[in-house]
Amino acid sequence: MAKNRLEIETDGFSCKQKEDLCLVNLNQNAIEILTRIDVKDQFLSTLRKIDDSKKIKGLVIANSPTYRVDIDLRNLIAHFSKIFRYGIEDRTVSRFKNSILQLVNIFINYTIPTIVAMNGDIEDNLFGLSLACDFRFATPNTTFHFPSVKMGLPTTGVLAYYLVQYIGRQRTTDLLLTKTSLSAPEAKDLGLLTGVTIDEELIDNCLEKLNVINQYPSHGVSAVKRVLQPNPSEVANFIDKAFDQFILNLFMMKEKEL
Repeated sequence: MAKNRLEIETDGFSCKQKEDLCLVNLNQNAIEILTRIDVKDQFLSTLRKIDDSKKIKGLVIANSPTYRVDIDLRNLIAHFSKIFRYGIEDRTVSRFKNSILQLVNIFINYTIPTIVAMNGDIEDNLFGLSLACDFRFATPNTTFHFPSVKMGLPTTGVLAYYLVQYIGRQRTTDLLLTKTSLSAPEAKDLGLLTGVTIDEELIDNCLEKLNVINQYPSHGVSAVKRVLQPNPSEVANFIDKAFDQFILNLFMMKEKEL
């Protein structure tokens, strides 16, 4: 029964247990998973079940490298454009914000170590959410994209918040205002990645990292995680500010079109 709880296959993601570790594969991008209520609810529920399981000692989340980031960003803009076109109430925006906040809070309160394995083109929402986890590995061909600024919009989600935590405000400002993408080696040099590894060894290296960590007592590992994680209310305030600015700029862009 416990095994069945952690063996899941959906069109948005899959979850498989390997002994005392779990591997979650994302079949869709972060925005699709978080805006589809059925997929989001099942995804968050699965993450909670993994952490609640007494048999699971670590989690690896891997992305599908097949989706296109430019389409992803256009889908996000189209999603919010409906709010202005059809007069959808503000709770639509709140629902999307809350999805991101719920996911971040899960990672903040996670007791087992989490690693994100990234390959291909990574959009800013997944990049930001990966920074909320404990470790990140990527392949040499991985590129992190944050193209919204050149479109007149701030980054959404928690990317800017965690960038400031990792590399400081000055370097974050320079990064977001002078670049629209970051290669895996560049991210590694900035301290944003734990390691860069070839495709064939990506998942194995993540699992090996978890096995090294799990040589320590689980209560010691979870205690370190609790001390290092930010205050959830601080993250929530940042997400509110980021989305308010995103909606304001999107509204200004729509006004210019009229």
